Amino acid sequence: MDEVIEFFNGLFSTSEWPPRWKCGYWSNFHGWLYIISELMIWTAYFLIPLIILNYLSKKKAALKFNRAYAYFAAFIVLCGSTHFLDAMMFWVPMYRLNSVVRLATAIVSLATVYHLVRILPEVFKQKTSVELEREIQKRIEVEKKLAEANKGLEAFVYLASHDLQEPLRKIRTYSTLLLETNKEKFDDKGKELLTKVVSSSERMQTMIKDILSLSTIDESAELSVIDPSNAVNQALEDLEIKILEKNAVINIGKLPSVVGNEAYLSQLFLNLLSNSLKFNARQPIITIKGEVKNDIAYISFSDNGIGISENNLDKIFGAFQRLHSKSDYEGSGIGLAVCKKIVDLHGGTISVNSKIGEGTEFIVELPASL
Repeated sequence: MDEVIEFFNGLFSTSEWPPRWKCGYWSNFHGWLYIISELMIWTAYFLIPLIILNYLSKKKAALKFNRAYAYFAAFIVLCGSTHFLDAMMFWVPMYRLNSVVRLATAIVSLATVYHLVRILPEVFKQKTSVELEREIQKRIEVEKKLAEANKGLEAFVYLASHDLQEPLRKIRTYSTLLLETNKEKFDDKGKELLTKVVSSSERMQTMIKDILSLSTIDESAELSVIDPSNAVNQALEDLEIKILEKNAVINIGKLPSVVGNEAYLSQLFLNLLSNSLKFNARQPIITIKGEVKNDIAYISFSDNGIGISENNLDKIFGAFQRLHSKSDYEGSGIGLAVCKKIVDLHGGTISVNSKIGEGTEFIVELPASL
């Protein structure tokens, strides 16, 4: 123990040994060759950790095994320090300090090895750059085929929808005409059956139009800085008759400018307003307001309608999700799916808060114009 205490008390002492220049025979060439070589090694050992740490600071979030990089950097710094001290010993013989630095180097070296052994199984699971390139290439090919398939599907849906609407229009028109011109010839049962035909054809037409709306939303649509008030006003014009029929009260606050597509936002607002008018057993009172927080524009649509149960809040944005019977409320169950797709196209989100019997609030988050 006395030797240990004496050792650390004289850790920086240089009096027990002569400088290395005086140990044995060193020619100028031999000595400076040794010194310069050690300092060059130390310089490299010093710069490598700086590069590693700089890399870590910029890529920290994307890198795995950050601790391994840190261990490796510490190991290299300590190794470089031993070379630096070896060079300095030609003038300052700090043999005790050199031995402590070498011990620290040994400990960090073993810790680095231990950590590397621990992470090796996970390291072996990581894909090489060649494997990643192959995977990326495969995904590009799959996405290309999927895009082609989607184009074909969209074209098919568009054509099918238009082709289906014409015979349905005729069924609806002729059934209505038949019912109106032959009222006296039909008994109550016949009138009921014809009414059901007309009603079913109307629902089918509505569903086809909604499917067409959902399938033809262009994800490459041009976005620009717009005033959403214009889109709201367009939706209100389209719903003018329903608003008058329901004697609805629409309160509109100041809305922040957003980055979006006015036509699609008009369709979004139309669907939300239409729902507020439809799902309401009293005089509808609808409030539209907006605000900006952290470069995000929040536009809310709140009403005093029948509300949505908490159990159904996570279902309403799916296609063909109906929460009420067709006899109670008309519609295809696609409207909110269209809303979700339009909001996704804008890189935003849509959420809902609701209580049965008290009303519903939809909150649309869109990129605000800076």
